[in-house]
Amino acid sequence: MSCVKPVISVITVVLDNAKGFRQTAQSIINLQYPSIEFIVIDGGSTDGTVEVIKSHAEHITYWISEPDKGIYDAMNKGLAKATGEWINFMNAGDVFFDRNVLSTVFTQDVGDAQVLYGDSIARYPSFQTWRKALPPEDLWKGMICCHQAIFLQTNLIKNEGFKPGLYFSADYEMIVRLYISGKKFRYIPGTIAVFDTRGSSNLNMVKSARSNLEILSAYRTLTRKEKRFHRRFICRSKLTECLYRCMPSTLISSFLKWFYRNQIVHE
Repeated sequence: MSCVKPVISVITVVLDNAKGFRQTAQSIINLQYPSIEFIVIDGGSTDGTVEVIKSHAEHITYWISEPDKGIYDAMNKGLAKATGEWINFMNAGDVFFDRNVLSTVFTQDVGDAQVLYGDSIARYPSFQTWRKALPPEDLWKGMICCHQAIFLQTNLIKNEGFKPGLYFSADYEMIVRLYISGKKFRYIPGTIAVFDTRGSSNLNMVKSARSNLEILSAYRTLTRKEKRFHRRFICRSKLTECLYRCMPSTLISSFLKWFYRNQIVHE
C-alpha cells in the first residue's frame, strides 16, 4: 500500500449560520491529516457568516458567497471546484467526530472501494445519539447513514453531481444511483461525523419520506413488503411532524430522549 495520502476535498455549504460555520471550520482545520482541500460555498449570507469565512481564509482552498438555488445546487458548486481524490460534504453546523477521522479512514487499505462510509452521532438540543450505519442492501429503507459520514470517489460524481430538483433527497438519490450502478461500498468501523438534526430534511420529514419513495420507485419495482414499509414510514413521519407542531419543544425533547435512551452518547 502506498504511503502517499490521497487528497480529500471537504465541501461546506452555508447560509446565514455564522455560529455553525465556525464550528465546522474549526473541526476541519483541527484534522490531523496532511492533504485536505477545504471548499466553502456560501449562499449570500448577511448575518456575519462571510466575515467568519474571511477570518478562516488562510485555511480555505476556495470560497465564494453568492445566491444559489438551494443546498444541493450549492453542493454542486463545491463539487465543480473539487480536485481531491475523495469528497466529503460537511455542511455548516456539522463536524467530524474527532481530529483523527481522516487518518483512521485513509491510513488503511480501502482496496477497490469507491464509496466509504461509517457511523455517526445525531445531535439534538439537549442530548446526542449514536447512529449505526446500515449495509447498502438496506438502501430500500432510506439512507444507510448521514451524508456527512460518507466519502465518495470524486470521479464517480464529478460530472453528474446532485439533482437540485430533489430538494429534500438528492443525497439519497445519488447514493441509490451509485449502488444500483454497481459501485463498490465499504463500511469503515467507527464514528465519522456528528450532524445537527435540525437540517432541512429532518424538518420536512413527510416530504423527505415521499421523495425517497419516488426515487426508489424510479430505479426499480418495489416489492409489497417495501411498499408497506414506506407507507408506514410516511404515516409515522406525519405523526412526528404533527407532534412537533402541537407539543412544547421541552416535551418533544424529553420524549426523544426517552425514545433514543439506549443510543444516547454521554459526553
